[in-house]
Amino acid sequence: MIQDSEPLALTGVVVTEVLQGLTRDARIIESFLSQFHMLGPTGFETDRAAAAIFRTARGKGVSLTSIDTLIAAIAIEHSAAVFTLDNDFSRIALLYPLALYYSF
Repeated sequence: MIQDSEPLALTGVVVTEVLQGLTRDARIIESFLSQFHMLGPTGFETDRAAAAIFRTARGKGVSLTSIDTLIAAIAIEHSAAVFTLDNDFSRIALLYPLALYYSF
């Protein structure tokens, strides 16, 4: 991804997850994260789409978190790939047009 000069962006919920997990002074990490382009929800449609992803998955016996469905909905809205090691996103990608980027 970086080698291909793909632009990198974060969502607000990802920033929240990273920062809430810190046990030391967060200022350095906050400064670093603030340099990224931010992708955000576009409004009601994003939340509706996240809920639809959650319900569709649940209907197929797949448990997802609300945060992961929101990240997926934001990525789909912006035609962005999700860089992840979280298998929940691969489950979402089986149900919705979510592009994933893995680096193993």
